[in-house]
Amino acid sequence: MYMKNYDPVKATYVVIFILVSLYTLYITSAFFYVIILSALFAYVIHPVYSFCLRFLKSKQICAMIPLVAVFLLIASSGVVILKALMSEISRILEIPNTLNGFANMDLRQMVGLFEPIIQTHPGKLTDSIGEYLNTLVTDYVPEIQNNIVQISTDLSVLIIELIVIVVLTYYLLVESETIAAELTSLFPDRKVGMVFLEELNYIYQSLFVVYLLTCLATGIIAGLLYWVLGVPYSLIWGILTFIMALLPVVGAGTVYGLLAIYYVLVADYFTAGALFFLGIIFLNLIPDFVIRPKLARSRAAIHPAITLIAFAAPVFVIGPIGIIIGPLTYGFLLAALRTKKIIGTSPVQTESSTAGAIEGPAKRAVEKSVELPVD
Repeated sequence: MYMKNYDPVKATYVVIFILVSLYTLYITSAFFYVIILSALFAYVIHPVYSFCLRFLKSKQICAMIPLVAVFLLIASSGVVILKALMSEISRILEIPNTLNGFANMDLRQMVGLFEPIIQTHPGKLTDSIGEYLNTLVTDYVPEIQNNIVQISTDLSVLIIELIVIVVLTYYLLVESETIAAELTSLFPDRKVGMVFLEELNYIYQSLFVVYLLTCLATGIIAGLLYWVLGVPYSLIWGILTFIMALLPVVGAGTVYGLLAIYYVLVADYFTAGALFFLGIIFLNLIPDFVIRPKLARSRAAIHPAITLIAFAAPVFVIGPIGIIIGPLTYGFLLAALRTKKIIGTSPVQTESSTAGAIEGPAKRAVEKSVELPVD
């Protein structure tokens, strides 16, 4: 019976399709994290895109607005940091008896200072040091050239990846409604798919959107706090506090704690104490117990231990990209467990919960996608 239904042509098509699919995955594997970052970036800035759609009917313009805003923010921050570094470098070069002083000193005079305790004549010792330095430079020139070529190659690849991320994010935003509507068709049961996508949306909002907004608010408060206390380059320290707040194990306390230690070393105890105590209040307690609960939804409540493990544990296994992959994976599993719990209740509760899920964002996305061809 099985041999009668066997069709060699169909079997050949299936084998070819599987082989081509595997080869496609292989040649795209190097860009997997780029695709993931693009999808995550589009998801995070999608609320801004939706807000712009209320006033502008052009999807293309609404997708460009958050992308341009993020680019301007990063570019302006980079300019400020570069100007601060140049200013500090110029100050170092202006310090007397440092770099310029060492550059103008005669090497023979420096070696001559140790003449009483050495047996080699200062002139011969100077020549030996010069020959050694020339040999050292000559030996390491090929390695330096290779490093320069490698850095240039890596920088070129990074620029290409950034361009791909921006382009993919743009198209994901423009086609977001269609993508949301098509996601439900991937599930055997459409109602189960609605519940799962709604739970997944709530969880990812808590893990990414709420988390990112809380860290951003922490960075803004930190910049204002540093400015009020008279800390130089308060904007740069605020940006650094935002970056450190994104790392659960590190946290904002690393920045204001080190600043407090610095002011203790320079005997400015008032600024050190203000940084320490105000930092605990405004950069730890208020973000964790005031800002985050206000932003998070009750259904998206996730235990802090799970959040910590989701962000921190994968870093030790797959590297820095684990900060992104970890929450995505944990959030997916948590959404599946919550969906199973909702669907696995009594029939009456299942029907009511499923109906509530259909009335959520996924259903609105489906309705919008259906209305698009009519418009």
